[in-house]
Formats: sequence, structure tokens, C-alpha cells
Amino acid sequence: MTIPAHYAQPQVEVISLPNQNFGNSTLTFNYIGPKGREGHVEDIVADVSTAMVGSTAVPEIDVGTASGDTSYAQYRLGTAAGTGYGTGVHRAQQEAWTGNPPITLSDFAGHVALNKARIPKDTAFVITLKAGTGGAPAGVAHVYVVIKWF
Repeated sequence: MTIPAHYAQPQVEVISLPNQNFGNSTLTFNYIGPKGREGHVEDIVADVSTAMVGSTAVPEIDVGTASGDTSYAQYRLGTAAGTGYGTGVHRAQQEAWTGNPPITLSDFAGHVALNKARIPKDTAFVITLKAGTGGAPAGVAHVYVVIKWF
């Protein structure tokens, strides 16, 4: 039995969303992968230029089937549910995660979850940048979502 070429050589794609404001409202970005390939979220990176704020829930990056859905991945941008990240680069793969796959870290609910499920072939998906809640939500970051397509 031979392995199809696209499994031996996956296509890595980095979706870049520059200077996104997490303080105003939830933002959604619709996307679809290369024809005939399924994908999984390899990593999520946030280069924070204005600190993330949400006293009840920190801002987050979700990848799923619809706005706010986390079927494929989730990265909450903080050290605790109400404590957001300061400025600098924060990467889901560099957190103290457990499991492989899926990569998870639940030091607080839903902090990191990568490779939760495959993105089906030829199916649109949504990247959601969810604003924090409580207090005076704020935060600006350049967001990168890394997806490996097979």
C-alpha cells in the first residue's frame, strides 16, 4: 500500500490577521482550505501590542465551524480566566500543554486546545477573535493561525 503524496508532504499555511482589536467586539473571518485536503490547526500565535484585558474572561482566538465555535482549536489570551497577557509574543505551542493529540492546557478552562478535530475537506471554517468580558475589555494583537493541510 502506498501513502498518497499529499499525506507525505502536507501543505503548511499561515493565516495572518494584522493588528486586530480585541476590545471592541467579536470579529470573524471565514476561510476554506486547499481543494481536496483536510487540515488541522498546528499552532496559534498572538503578537500582543496592547495588553489583553477582560476581568471576567480574557480575549480568545477560536477556530471552528461557526463564529465562537471551538471545534478545531482555541487559545485564550491570558494566564488566568480574568488575567490577560501583556505585550509580547504568545504562542499556544509554547504553553505548558499536555496531551498529544489533542494538545491541551486547562490550567483555566479552555486555555489551549489545538488539533481537536480535523477540518473536513472542502469545508469552510471560521476564525473568531473574541473580545474579553468584564471591566474595560481591551487588547490589540497580530494573530497567526498555522494550519497543516493533508
